[in-house]
Amino acid sequence: MRVADLIISSIAEAGTNTIFSLSGNQIMSLYDAAYDQDMTIIHARHEAGAVFMADGFARSSHRTGVALCTAGPGFTNAIGPLYALMASESPVVLITGDSPVHMDGRRPFQELNQTAISAPLVKESWRLTNSNNIDAAIREAMHVARSGRHGPVHLAIPEDVLNESTQS
Repeated sequence: MRVADLIISSIAEAGTNTIFSLSGNQIMSLYDAAYDQDMTIIHARHEAGAVFMADGFARSSHRTGVALCTAGPGFTNAIGPLYALMASESPVVLITGDSPVHMDGRRPFQELNQTAISAPLVKESWRLTNSNNIDAAIREAMHVARSGRHGPVHLAIPEDVLNESTQS
C-alpha cells in the first residue's frame, strides 16, 4: 500500500467522502488512490474555488471539508480563502503536494516553504516528511480542524512521501 492510499482511507475513516481539488503533478497518486477507494473528487477550475467548495461542504454537511491542490502556484492560489475560513471558523483541511524531501534546498520544481506561508492563516500547518504515522497525522488534522474554535488546517505532503510504500 502506498502512503497516498493510506491518506485517502484515513480521510474516509474520519467521515469525509468528498474532496475538492484542482489536479497537478505532485498529487496525482492521491487521485489514483481516491479512484481506487471510491472517494469522490469534485474538480474545481481554480484552487481557491476548491477551498471555498470544501468550506461549503463543511458548513452544509457538518463534516470536515477537504481541499487538495498541487505545490507552488497551486498552493499560493489556494491560500487566499484561508483567511476567510479562519475568521468564519470553518473546519477544512487543505492538503497540498510538495517538492520531494530528498531535493530540499536544491530548488526543485515548485519548492516553496508552504508551512511558513500558511501558518498565520490556519490553526496548524505541517509538512509530513516521512510515512511514519501518516494515518495518525491525517486523523489529527481532521480533529484539529473541528476541535475548539473550528478552523482550517494545512498539510504539505511531498510527492516522494505520497509514493512511499507503507505497512499500515
